[in-house]
Amino acid sequence: MKVKLKGVNTVRKKLATGGVAVYFYHRATGKKLEGRPDTPEFISSFAAAEKAMRERGQRDLNELVTAFETSTYFDGLSSDTRDSYVWRLKKIKAKWGSCPIEGLQEDEFRADALAWHQELGKTSRRSADNLLAGLARVLSFSKEMGTIRINVLGTFQRLYKSDRSEMVWSDADVTKFLSVARPAMVTAMYIAKNTGLRQKDIRELPWSAYDGKNITLRTSKTGAPIKTPCPKELRDHLDSLTRSGPLILITKTGRSFKKRYFNDCWREDCDAAGIEELNFHDVRGTAATALAEAGATVPMIASLMGWSQATAQKIIDTYVARTSNLASAGITLLEKHRRKKARSKRA
Repeated sequence: MKVKLKGVNTVRKKLATGGVAVYFYHRATGKKLEGRPDTPEFISSFAAAEKAMRERGQRDLNELVTAFETSTYFDGLSSDTRDSYVWRLKKIKAKWGSCPIEGLQEDEFRADALAWHQELGKTSRRSADNLLAGLARVLSFSKEMGTIRINVLGTFQRLYKSDRSEMVWSDADVTKFLSVARPAMVTAMYIAKNTGLRQKDIRELPWSAYDGKNITLRTSKTGAPIKTPCPKELRDHLDSLTRSGPLILITKTGRSFKKRYFNDCWREDCDAAGIEELNFHDVRGTAATALAEAGATVPMIASLMGWSQATAQKIIDTYVARTSNLASAGITLLEKHRRKKARSKRA
């Protein structure tokens, strides 16, 4: 009978003779296992390694989840956000709770977690994403607290794809976010909602790109040069900031934001504001929607957003929400056109 044991590392070593030797190790302890899989010798060796691990009081994921659930950070989340974690953390503990802390920091754990993600996705892609995101957040928190060195799930490809054209930040959402967000994320929001710049461009935006009236740069994705006039709201905010380095957006230690750290900070501030469905990229769509509601044409929006004319219409169709304001604006234009046409006929 074939027996499949998880937590085993397989190492292949090329021999001088040209052959390949295969060795097996207990993942959590690094102990070499005797024999080959499915043999009594191998199973006995694996059981001994597991017993030794338990006897020495191995710390595991259960401890990290408990620390996360009882933290001041978790307590500061909205009640809805805390409730959304309950079912996720319960399933995470059932699946991975006994996994040793050392094992959580290995590439093999990432591979196992991603395989779990794929398997869950066969039933519900969105649920699979939520579960893996919950596990990733526990690891991220543990890294921030110094309990683990690395978060091997810092990034992963989500399975659930949705048309986010309806995912627009309302004025109320923005107000809630600005009321609780850290200063750097507040500035990021002001820039994003007033310019529609991509996250990378905002993270790397130097003060030299802002002349007091406009932001001028080459976009990171296309290299297209853009000159974006800054609305008064953005000018007032930027002018109120202290310039303590070459970049507009900096961390508490005065460094530039890396993508992963920026995403963690943004997500934490969204959680604190009770905003779950919206993400940073949706601010870009919100900016495009605001421009369309104001009557901007497709070429205008493409120019401001740094899109090429060839793909502008397709992207705008995805980003721009079909809002009641847009519908009203369309009817207003139609009525205006009809009145003009009627006057010309009378003349």
